[in-house]
Amino acid sequence: MNIPPVILNAGKKHTATLIFLHGLGDTGLGWAGALNTIKPDYLKVICPTAPMQPVTINGGAAMPAWYDIRSLDEKDEDREDLEGVDMSVDYLMNIVRGEKQHGIEPNRVMIGGFSQGGAVSLRTLLASSETLGGCLALSCYLPGDSSSLQTKQIQTPVFQAHGDADQVVSYQRGLQTNQILQKYLLNLQFVTYPGMGHEANLKELDDVKEFIEKSFEKK
Repeated sequence: MNIPPVILNAGKKHTATLIFLHGLGDTGLGWAGALNTIKPDYLKVICPTAPMQPVTINGGAAMPAWYDIRSLDEKDEDREDLEGVDMSVDYLMNIVRGEKQHGIEPNRVMIGGFSQGGAVSLRTLLASSETLGGCLALSCYLPGDSSSLQTKQIQTPVFQAHGDADQVVSYQRGLQTNQILQKYLLNLQFVTYPGMGHEANLKELDDVKEFIEKSFEKK
């Protein structure tokens, strides 16, 4: 990982952390501004930037990417580079573990992301042996074959959101992902934003803010 993450420090005593991963071609700066407007005083936000790597669907051009996307065909079983996904999962979990040095246990760490970043976050949640504080899955999907996932029930609260006019990650794929997640997650919320494309809007940010506050105030 070449570019240092953007870090938004807690305004008061630091008691929880959000690690948020951007989408394909973006950087940590892309979401830092919006998250800074909604974060509670006790929350530190870490927005890493993915490494530069060639991306097949963009003609092999290099850009920040958590893994290669080989195809946009949602029926193509080889559409995502799962080895790259696993490397990003390991990277994300290393940041989670690193927060222990600041006195923040995994159950006070929320992970999340948009699009590709959300996909890595969902995979991390399902693969982790740690109980995490929450997960934000915005306009994303669960990469790879779900049959290889663990079967244990996960109590971590998850906020999954999708626009029904998404032209990049179809709303249908968001719904399919939700059906898979229901098998594993005991505290899953799915919100549809009418007319929203592959983006975020103010209503979604308000809902994210509420989810963060509710998830951490229970503990």
